[in-house]
Order: sequence, then C-alpha cells, then structure tokens
Amino acid sequence: MVRSLRKMATPLGIVPGETATLNLPLGLTYDRLDIEMNVDVSTVATDVPIANWGDYIDEVRLIVDGQTLYQAEASFMVAYALYHGQALVPGVLPLFLERPWMLTTADQMITSYGTANGTVGSLTMEIDLKAGITVNHLRVWSKRSPPRDWGSHLRLQRHAHNQSVGGEAELQMFSPGPYGMLTMHLDTAAISDLQVISNNRIVKESNALLRAADQATAGRTPQAGYTHVDFLTEDIMTEMLDMRVDDFRLKPTFTGSGPGAVSIYTETLRAAFG
Repeated sequence: MVRSLRKMATPLGIVPGETATLNLPLGLTYDRLDIEMNVDVSTVATDVPIANWGDYIDEVRLIVDGQTLYQAEASFMVAYALYHGQALVPGVLPLFLERPWMLTTADQMITSYGTANGTVGSLTMEIDLKAGITVNHLRVWSKRSPPRDWGSHLRLQRHAHNQSVGGEAELQMFSPGPYGMLTMHLDTAAISDLQVISNNRIVKESNALLRAADQATAGRTPQAGYTHVDFLTEDIMTEMLDMRVDDFRLKPTFTGSGPGAVSIYTETLRAAFG
C-alpha cells in the first residue's frame, strides 16, 4: 500500500483566541500532519509566511487517549523543521511524527503514530489560535502509511524553566524511564558551555562554537534564538541516549543576565525498549 496524502475534516472551533479541535480517524498510521492556513494581512488574504506562524498559532497539541504526547509552539515547529533541513512553503506548517532525514526507512518511520486494530481509543489535534486575527481558512492534511498497531512512537514535550541570572544552572526536570532521548531544544541562544550528565557521567559537552560546528558537519541548520542538543547527528536511531538511568541532568551556562523564561523541548522515542 502506497503512502497517501489526504485532507482531514474541518477542525471545529476556528475562532481567534480559541482552540480549534480535530478528532483524527483511527486505523491509520500518521507520519506527518500539515496545517494549511490563510489569514488576512493588512486586509489581504495571505498564506501564513514561514517566519510568522507564531503570530497566528500559539501552541499545537496531539492527545492520544487523553494524554498529551506532542506539545509545541508553532514558532518552534518551524525552527524544528528548518534545523533538520526540511524545506517549508508559506501557508503550510508541518508536524513531523516520522523523521524523514534518518538513514533507513525503519528509523524514519519508527516514531510514526500507528492506530490500527483498536490499539488507540482517540487521537485529537488541538490548535490554539491567536486573538485578533482573521482566518480565511484552516485545514489539516495527513501523510499516512499502511495501518499498524500503536507501539514505538514520538513524544515531544515542552518544559518550562525560568533563568533570571547568568551563570551555570542545573536542570533536572527530565524523568528517567524506558525510553530514548533523541534531541533537546532550548529557545534561547544565551548559552555558552553545556554539559549533559547521565548517571553522574558527562555524555555530551560543548560550547556554542563546537555545537554549531558539530551540527553543521551533520547537515543540520542551527536556528537563531535556539540551543540544540542533538544525540542523533549521525541519523542512526540506535545512537539515541538510553534514559533507563538513575540520574539525568542538563548543565547549561547562561550568558549575560539570563534569558528569563525558557522553553525546553525534549524529543523522545517512547516504548523504545518494549
């Protein structure tokens, strides 16, 4: 069965300042969801510019059986795609469940959402619309592959941290467990040195220049205003960081007087170890 691209039903509640909601059909395997949006810009109907998604959509969520498994600001979704070398066009915001930049088909699709054979009871997409905008249309499309049961899947979490002073900080809000850490993204570039510590051992260490060099060598495109911590620069899933540990910490050194509020996105492979 060939993979297909299909338009979904129209989301409910497309009202500025409110949350548009879409219950996705079950039985399919979702590899990517595309949000298509046209808005008024100075009274002119316009496909949302790539750099301006955050002006029209705040946060996007995927909820599986009542549990939020994907949570990201629209501005981060743009940064995530561009960091991984994905070309974007105005008017379409992709939500990647698969990772098409991985080296093998199996690694590309292991993070997709399979919903076949009653293994998922509900799959809901929520889109928080900004207030004061005019939406001409909002559509959702799905790229999907042959049906498979729920199993290994992507989880994208958004963690909040407040850093009001410069200097070294120790972040410990990441719970260990039977899953793999793929990437971490902090929405601030005000970080110089950075260490990742697992079971009291430094497993990754860099400064801003070395991070940029390492990621450029891997074909990544670091985004302005972000610090990326990438465990899969070789695009091989087995290189993910095993989170079956007793201790996991992130130790960034913040520059200047501190960036204030920081969102930390963690991209993980769940059910990775059975």
